[in-house]
Amino acid sequence: MKYLGLSHMDILLNVEAGHICWDDYDILRGKPIGAVRISFGYMSTFEDARKFISFVVKYFVSKPNATATQHLSLEESLSLSKTGVLNSLSTVGIYVRSITVYPIKSCAGFSVDSWPLSNSGLLHDREWILKSPNGEILTQKKVPEMCVISTFIDLNQGVLLVESPHCKEKLQINLESDSYGVKEEMVLHAQRYEVQGYDNEVDMWFTNAICRPCTLLRFSSSEDPCYMNKCNTGTCRDVESRLNFVNEAQFLLVSQESVSELNSRLMINMQKSSNGQPIHVDPMRFRPNLVISGAEPFAEDCWRELRIGNKCFTSLGGCNRCQMINIDHHTGKAQRSKEPLATLASFRRLKGKITFGILLRYEKSEMVGSIEDSTSLLQVGERVYPVSNQL
Repeated sequence: MKYLGLSHMDILLNVEAGHICWDDYDILRGKPIGAVRISFGYMSTFEDARKFISFVVKYFVSKPNATATQHLSLEESLSLSKTGVLNSLSTVGIYVRSITVYPIKSCAGFSVDSWPLSNSGLLHDREWILKSPNGEILTQKKVPEMCVISTFIDLNQGVLLVESPHCKEKLQINLESDSYGVKEEMVLHAQRYEVQGYDNEVDMWFTNAICRPCTLLRFSSSEDPCYMNKCNTGTCRDVESRLNFVNEAQFLLVSQESVSELNSRLMINMQKSSNGQPIHVDPMRFRPNLVISGAEPFAEDCWRELRIGNKCFTSLGGCNRCQMINIDHHTGKAQRSKEPLATLASFRRLKGKITFGILLRYEKSEMVGSIEDSTSLLQVGERVYPVSNQL
């Protein structure tokens, strides 16, 4: 198993997970668990080997950015390591797997191949919020049904589109419309925001969508939110940047490999439990803006900063987790088994906090006319270049 990089402990954990020869598992704990042996004989030729490598490249090698790899030769796109293991994926490195924008706080987001950046993060990300008549900010913690309200922004048409299983009609909101309600101020996470509401028709649509009275508000000020007391900033960890209605920071990044590791542990825990129900989570359970792939599980914990393409970001540390991740975003219902939070707590608890994923701040270039200033787009497939805290 040395060619797969599996330690003795890895093998023991795989056995505990129920892995046996000829089962259906290809990957456990973020690592492959098997290999295919190719035999060559006296009559085999170099062309035979080349054809097989071409077959592997065509059908099994992940190429997230086709435009960047289509002109590579076979030798460049696939090399053999000193141990004889195909390491073509290492030539791809870490890359952006998906980008998700969440226009309305706690409602469903939408995935894009590319999206503009602004001084508050992804353009229009968490720019809207729902508020109850008594002033409470509504989130999935108290209204889990919010996660089935789908959203989409058409930048070409300048509209926000919203749909709900509880509403027959799709709601369309003009991004540039002046038909807002009266301006008001509100406080969230020790920040004072200037917001504007909408007419009664919009508020009634959302009231029907979540089956309780509410109003839709949009962050409307061109000024940065004002901190009431910088010594008491609530849960927010980014006190230097312009923020919309986020809890802690502009971006949340999650690693696909870290999610795979979590799923392996969930499977082990389920098999140990006599009445355990199978739980499998995908990255969207954690509501990330960015999902990356190509790194070791939880390698992101050690990143001090990173560059995506030509855009620079600073890591603000791990994202604190709560019971919201137990909500199945497909159904809007909480898992009865208290997973995956319980399993996360077993190996991701530090100083009383459970973390998963990292928070990022966009370090926008102040150089007018710079390359970054003219191409402030994040794109799926872009390479990620992290700088670790480790020397």
